[in-house]
Formats: sequence, C-alpha cells, structure tokens
Amino acid sequence: MALMGDLGRVFEIGPVFRAEKSYTNRHMTEFMGMDLEMTLKEHYFEALDVIGDMFFYIFKNLNSRFKVLLDTIGE
Repeated sequence: MALMGDLGRVFEIGPVFRAEKSYTNRHMTEFMGMDLEMTLKEHYFEALDVIGDMFFYIFKNLNSRFKVLLDTIGE
C-alpha cells in the first residue's frame, strides 16, 4: 500500500512467530525479521544492490560499535 502511495522503498523490522502445536507459552520458532519492499525501475539487480549495501552497513557497524564484545566472544 505504501508503494502505491509513491514511496519507493519500505522497510519493516519486527518479530516473526511460526505457530505450531506445543505445550509451552512460547512458540518453537521466534525470530526478528526484516521485510523490504521496493519498486523496481529496470532490473531485479536494483534490489540485490540495496540488500548488499544494507548487509555491508549492518556488519560494518556491528564490527565498529561492538568490537570488544565480538573479540570476547571470539576468544
């Protein structure tokens, strides 16, 4: 709906739950998911470029902001 409103890209980060029969208060599968919707002007490589840049940004910032913790985990 947001794409039809002339927004070129829409991102959403939120919890994802997979429902299955269980006897616990929690779902067996819970994780944080990221959804990306964008208009493609010429080729699907546009989406691959955005996704690649996003992962580069995430891992670069994780390495710079949490270097001490990552080094501790690595030991």
